[in-house]
Amino acid sequence: METLANRSSLPLRTLHRRKPAHYYIKFVLRYFLLIVIGFLMFSPFILAMLGTFKTDLEITAFPPKFLPEVWHWENWSRVWNTDIGQGGTFPRWMFNTAFLAITISVSQVVFCSMAAYAFARLKFAGQNAVFNFMLATMMIPGAVTLIPAYVLMTKLHLINSFWSLILPGLVSAGGIFTLTQFFRSIPKDLEEAAFLDGATHMQIFRIVILPLARPAILTVLILQFQGMWNAFLQPLLYLNSPDHYVLNVALSIFQQQYKSQWNLTLVGAMFNAIPIMILFFIFSRYYIEGVAYAGVKG
Repeated sequence: METLANRSSLPLRTLHRRKPAHYYIKFVLRYFLLIVIGFLMFSPFILAMLGTFKTDLEITAFPPKFLPEVWHWENWSRVWNTDIGQGGTFPRWMFNTAFLAITISVSQVVFCSMAAYAFARLKFAGQNAVFNFMLATMMIPGAVTLIPAYVLMTKLHLINSFWSLILPGLVSAGGIFTLTQFFRSIPKDLEEAAFLDGATHMQIFRIVILPLARPAILTVLILQFQGMWNAFLQPLLYLNSPDHYVLNVALSIFQQQYKSQWNLTLVGAMFNAIPIMILFFIFSRYYIEGVAYAGVKG
């Protein structure tokens, strides 16, 4: 009884700090396991990054060496200053890719959000039919529309122009569907209160809906940016001159010219991978929040 009395007289904070030893053992083992798994999954990127500072002999050596004997920083400047002719340089290719990715992702956020608001909140004739038809277009393989789309761009004289990628990328069924499901989860009481204050649909969309849908909008923005940044087939078909190449197409041609120099090829791959990784790490919290919220409320 005295022991229990003495323990009850201790501060609650002191009692809370006393945890059994197996709790700390499990805590350490859990995070150690997560660190090991994370290192194993991230090791290919680490090896590729270290390979950019090695010579070709060090990359292909067996047994492999983790760190280079001499750090060849000049590999990065050499690749950055590469010119395959007709304006084909890495700065130009990165600008082309960033311009297309930003333009298409921002355009899709603008147009997809307006279409999603119409499907989620407005009532018009044939609404369900139009929405279902839009969803059905997501089931069509891209290879089916590849040739008709190329013929259309040829007749519009848009081949070797950025418009051949921008115009078809202004809106997507996937972006409309994602934002529609998110908008439907927003309580209608907020809109009704805004209606009573005399707000129009455009004002409600801009002032009420968009701020609440920030996680979903950033999710669509990141996905569309990543999709355009990693695009290969359509830019390969539509953009023919070296000064119009995007990074993935340029890397394919660069690899053919420098196929025996793996260190330079790895540097080019890092130019393609690092920007999209930085973007994800900056907005990862909003991306995970948007996916989780849409999955619970959708």
